[in-house]
Amino acid sequence: MLSQLHNIVTRRRAPSLHQKIFAYSKQVTPYLSGSYGSLSSKSIAITNVQSHIEIKRVYDGIAQSHPEAGKAYWLTRTLDLVCWQPIYVTFISIYGLRSLPDIKNIGQFRYKEFVTGYRFFNGDHQHGTPEELIPHAGKAILDLTEFYRSQISEWTRIRPGFTNHLLADLLLASLIKLQQHEPSLTNDYITSQAKLWLDACQLPDSHLDSLKIDSGSGMLKLIRISCCLVYKCDSGKYCDDCPRHPDNRKTA
Repeated sequence: MLSQLHNIVTRRRAPSLHQKIFAYSKQVTPYLSGSYGSLSSKSIAITNVQSHIEIKRVYDGIAQSHPEAGKAYWLTRTLDLVCWQPIYVTFISIYGLRSLPDIKNIGQFRYKEFVTGYRFFNGDHQHGTPEELIPHAGKAILDLTEFYRSQISEWTRIRPGFTNHLLADLLLASLIKLQQHEPSLTNDYITSQAKLWLDACQLPDSHLDSLKIDSGSGMLKLIRISCCLVYKCDSGKYCDDCPRHPDNRKTA
């Protein structure tokens, strides 16, 4: 049903590596549904300069659902939604398959006020270790986030610093999830990978200070730089990694 709603029914058989990415993605969350084929005119993609129309509809849908939360929340949530899939897919590919698809040209789909479902229209892949692939992935992600920012700036003000903080938090949060999925990865390894990602995305090493050691598990945890502002929603509360959370203020 989701594939029909998003108009992402595969018209060409995906290469085997893409099929593996799609399968791994579905294991992470069913909302991360991948396909292979041509991109529609309604795709949110760097190849579609009209992407700002679909992104604006995401923003408007969030504003309608949560009018009480305010513009800062609507903008933060919108940017988070357009960024989460490319980053998740990148991490799944690099750490799960030692490969990197053409992430810069990923297409995404809007369903009401959500962004869910992604598509590749070519079979390009790079292969290598995480250390070899991260610089290429970082450049693609940086280009994508700047594109999303430019599209959003068509209808509202959005600062580069705002997008950079959110990007840093998304990258570090993904590394925390990676360690939780594979506890054999040491804190030192995750920290070293974090530095590589920050460098690749031209983000300052000061973001490494967001990584703390959890007193219970001994593993790393994240205290974000940015706040998603979900607590401003009627049913919202502080996230566990929120910098405004009382426990995290003490840790910081």
